Amino acid sequence: MANATIAASMPRMAEVFSDTPDSEFLAKLILTTPALFIVIFAPLAGYCIDRWGRLKFLYGSLLLYGAAGSSGFYLDSLPEILGGRACLGVAVAGIMTTTTTLLGDYFSGHERLRFAGLQGMFFSMAGMVFVGAGGVLAEFGWRLPFLVYLSSWVALIPAVMFLREPTRHARENRGAERARAPVAALALAYGLTFFLLVVFYMTPVQLPFLLKSIGVESAGLAALAIGLGSLASGGGSFLQHRIHYRLGFVSIYSAAMLFLVAGYALIAYADHYATAMLGTLVSGFGAGVLFPNAAMWVTTLAPAHLRGRLLGGMTASMYLGQFFSPIVVQPVVSVSGLSWAFGIFAMLALVLSGVLWLTARGFDRHAVEESAPDTMRP
Repeated sequence: MANATIAASMPRMAEVFSDTPDSEFLAKLILTTPALFIVIFAPLAGYCIDRWGRLKFLYGSLLLYGAAGSSGFYLDSLPEILGGRACLGVAVAGIMTTTTTLLGDYFSGHERLRFAGLQGMFFSMAGMVFVGAGGVLAEFGWRLPFLVYLSSWVALIPAVMFLREPTRHARENRGAERARAPVAALALAYGLTFFLLVVFYMTPVQLPFLLKSIGVESAGLAALAIGLGSLASGGGSFLQHRIHYRLGFVSIYSAAMLFLVAGYALIAYADHYATAMLGTLVSGFGAGVLFPNAAMWVTTLAPAHLRGRLLGGMTASMYLGQFFSPIVVQPVVSVSGLSWAFGIFAMLALVLSGVLWLTARGFDRHAVEESAPDTMRP
């Protein structure tokens, strides 16, 4: 919800601040500015939780998330709103890095993969709920979706009640577990994640403007299409751990990317709302497989004493892709138009899928962990 909750408000925000130079572009940056600060602070968050523990950092991040996220409700200029979104990014860096690291702490083997799928499914369900709520609220006022971020203060209560600091983490693994991280595989994981987020984040950033160009003016309908794409990704997330019985991590990247290709091809050729919505459903399903796959690959590759830092790098890669999405895509949109931009990035993803399929064997040979007992169930 960090960014996409306010996606439906962007066209109206650009109109309200139309006297600000490049207001439309700045409105898109308001959507993605948190990503830049996540990139900066996620590795630092990983270092801190490896050194001093997980939960206090998580609690503080949840508090900051609600305060910074809701600031757009009362701030009165695009630069001020950008500042609030920057603080939101700091909070997201702490939350994302800590929760994914806890997943690695609490679970192992195929149960870790299964739980990652459940986590991804709930991400998607939340996307449907919160993006949908943002779209409904945007019909009554473009500022109202910012209030949705206060829900993190509600989430803080069960976090305090039910989460437990792991009794075994980096500080207790200074001897035998000083394994070195596999640099090539990690570089591939980070690079693929960056590319996929640049491409996938075209949906919340560019789709409302594409829908407007084909005559769909309603912010609620734009939010519905984005939210249903998130719901479809829940199905992909729920199924992804089952695929690991047959395919390794890189092979899954290759196969799931084809759904992204098909979905964006539909959006590229859409001349009415139903086709565009179908495209978001298809691409969303593929994304639901891809993103848990990325996080679990890095979790599997990471030695225990480096888990927080390496997953901080994964969080940074994800949000670097989100931040650069409008910056990379906008020149293509300016030259070719929105529809062609979706088609061009679909073709790039298709080429990459083929390359990954040809090179997957070497990376996947030892990629999937064997099932192991749960030594750290919360």
